[in-house]
Amino acid sequence: MKTQQPRRGTAKPTFSQAWARTFGTALTAPKANRWVAISIAMTALLGTGVAMAAWEVNDRKTQQEIRKVQDRIGNDGTVTGRLNDLNRKLQIQQRNGSTPEMIVEPTGTEALNKTNPTATPLTMAQLCSSGAATPLGQQQQALCTDLANTELAQYRFSLRMFERAKQNYDRLKQLEDRRRSLGANDYANIQYNTNEVLALTALMDNDRDRYQTYMAAYQARVAHIRNSQSALTRNALKGSGSVGLPSLPST
Repeated sequence: MKTQQPRRGTAKPTFSQAWARTFGTALTAPKANRWVAISIAMTALLGTGVAMAAWEVNDRKTQQEIRKVQDRIGNDGTVTGRLNDLNRKLQIQQRNGSTPEMIVEPTGTEALNKTNPTATPLTMAQLCSSGAATPLGQQQQALCTDLANTELAQYRFSLRMFERAKQNYDRLKQLEDRRRSLGANDYANIQYNTNEVLALTALMDNDRDRYQTYMAAYQARVAHIRNSQSALTRNALKGSGSVGLPSLPST
């Protein structure tokens, strides 16, 4: 038996018709009256308004938090932008040129001997002869020896400080050569290099202060010895006053 095909142009059955044909009963839905429909509509509208208000409040708080984050990470709103800005601030222009050469140490007849100030060294007995075997002569000889030893100590200390200055210069040149080899983005190495230069500068300042202090002390001692020699000679020539030297009070 052939199944009849629906004729062309015939309208397709609706969902309600198909339901009735299948189950033998019509599909019915409860009908709401006009007031119920209006209530449902009002509820929907009011619910939408409350939801919109809540969304606006949450959205406003969200925008505030977003602005706070943007202030922390940069105006362009990206961490990369903030890092780029920090990168520009940390960049240091590379140093050019070279470290100035240190003053050339004298050579030849101008060179200084570390042990003897002169090319013709003399013994202490030659520098300070015994002279007359008197209290005045003995005191003058002792003062002469003190003076010679003080001047020799001052001379040798100056040479030691000169050697120290050469060492400091070599170290400074190494640091500056290292600094010139660094790029603008080598922040950590640049900072470390800066700290080393500052430490070396502080050491050089300390060396300079130490040298000046010792030189002043040596000069004061030389002046005191010479004044003592003059006082002894003056008292002996005048025939008045003691030929002995008073002892200085301890400090």
